[in-house]
Amino acid sequence: MAAIAPSSSLARAAASEFDRIERLLTALGRRRAALEAQLADLDAEASALRERQQLLRLLVPETGNASGSPDAPQITAAKVVKGRALRRVAGRLLWQLQGDGEMHYREWFERVMAAGYVVRGKDPAAAFLTNVRDSPAVARGSRPGYYRLDPSSRERVTQALAELHAELADVTELLDRTRHARAPLDDADRLRGHRDALTQRIRRTELDVRELDAIFASESQHVGAGEHGDLQVA
Repeated sequence: MAAIAPSSSLARAAASEFDRIERLLTALGRRRAALEAQLADLDAEASALRERQQLLRLLVPETGNASGSPDAPQITAAKVVKGRALRRVAGRLLWQLQGDGEMHYREWFERVMAAGYVVRGKDPAAAFLTNVRDSPAVARGSRPGYYRLDPSSRERVTQALAELHAELADVTELLDRTRHARAPLDDADRLRGHRDALTQRIRRTELDVRELDAIFASESQHVGAGEHGDLQVA
């Protein structure tokens, strides 16, 4: 059975309605973009205020309990952390709170600040995210902005470290043979460059192993005794 062609008036009405809906969708898209921009501005303003608040706590540890009320929260002096120190603190805190469960990075950031730590930067939350994403313990979650810890990362990094040491031993032995055989200088220089690069990779990987040990330490162990202190989970 052949399809019935719509009348010209129906076709014009349908086209007109389609155009109307298209204009409405475009307007909604613009409104959404404006709201998202406003939300981003509010987040940046809130982050700047939180950083200023934390810096004030550094200057006056009692700030936050100025009323003297016994019910007011007790605020301790904040510690500024960055780089691996921040990653160890943040990772250890997330492990205590969530295990290998996911958490949005902004909530994670808030928890670290509530534990008495300060992250410096024009946008402290963004600086926090940039740091923690570099941790060998951190993996992306199942949703945008969510992250989790991967306990199996220590085994992988430890295995990689063992392989690097084995490769370094092979290169060192080959370099010794090259010297004794009086091989061309280019060969010796190439091997020395390879050896130096391996040595640097081993140092970085050893730091990764120490970072993972600090994050996944048992509950009875301190987070870097004498260096980072104990975490107080808020």
